[in-house]
Amino acid sequence: MNAIIIPAYKPSENILPFVRSLAEHFSRILVVNDGSGTEYDGVFSELRTIPEVVLLQHEINQGKGQALKTAFSYCLEHKDVEGVITVDADGQHLLVDILKIDAAMKEHPTDLVMGCRQFDDKTIPVRSRFGNNISRVVYRVLCGINVSDTQTGLRGLPFDFLQACMEAEGSRYEYETNMLIAAVKHHVKFYEVPITTVYEDNNSSSHFHPVLDSIRIYSRLIKYSLVSLLSVLVEFVLFTILVHGPLSIMLATYVARGCSCLFNFTLNRKVVFQKEGHLAVQFLKYLALVVLSGTLSGAFVTLLDHFISGIVVLLKMIVDTLLYFMNYYIQKKWVFASKKQKDE
Repeated sequence: MNAIIIPAYKPSENILPFVRSLAEHFSRILVVNDGSGTEYDGVFSELRTIPEVVLLQHEINQGKGQALKTAFSYCLEHKDVEGVITVDADGQHLLVDILKIDAAMKEHPTDLVMGCRQFDDKTIPVRSRFGNNISRVVYRVLCGINVSDTQTGLRGLPFDFLQACMEAEGSRYEYETNMLIAAVKHHVKFYEVPITTVYEDNNSSSHFHPVLDSIRIYSRLIKYSLVSLLSVLVEFVLFTILVHGPLSIMLATYVARGCSCLFNFTLNRKVVFQKEGHLAVQFLKYLALVVLSGTLSGAFVTLLDHFISGIVVLLKMIVDTLLYFMNYYIQKKWVFASKKQKDE
């Protein structure tokens, strides 16, 4: 049996017929009142009368992520479901699509089943299309999350994945992205189910705040970028000093790269990739990458300096920007990869 989870903050009365239709197919529906206020007591009182509904309560608004965690905690405590299906309370998800997710979970019991919208539909609000297109590319490149709809709230989660979800960071909309990162970390595969795209009144009922919530969603990517920028800054300052001294371009490159690599390795290991154990092996691999990257950087800058002399520092910035993406990919797939990731 799969349970339905609906985090609800100031829901419209349309939630009542929606939940009643769900009750015809699911015997456990967890509705989390995320501090909606006393003016919504009537709606939640009506929901409480539906036998299949378990109403969980936050006295104050804590965010969608925390509402999901409250429901996950309830399921982990009672241990009477095989998985859960998270559903938005704003009318975006149709019963027929929720049933598709339920069926897919039976066929793929260990996967994270994603109800993915079709973003080639021009009726989708621009902010939703833009946000998904950006996040889809960014998370595929930097986090290894290869799904077509990173922001969907319709998801089927196996019971064994709930504890990992409880440990994921965040309490608001960024939590749903961190949940996907947790799936990659715990080797939970994604399975996509196409669903109907529904936006009532141009999605005006959504409580998503584009600026603040986008900053929260991209917080992990910002961490990676800051670590990389700080490492580049250390190397750039040292290279600039050394290359104007007695050292050659190649030797200055090696020395500057060596001084910044310890800083970069430590923060990438602890903050970005969050890997423990096998420190010596990881560090040796990282040193090999440093040598490769430094050699390529020095060689290309030296080569380009023969054709465009006098701007060696600028040439290095351009070359290292290109090598930035190569370094991330190799770190993710080889330096900090677990044994299971290498086997896949």
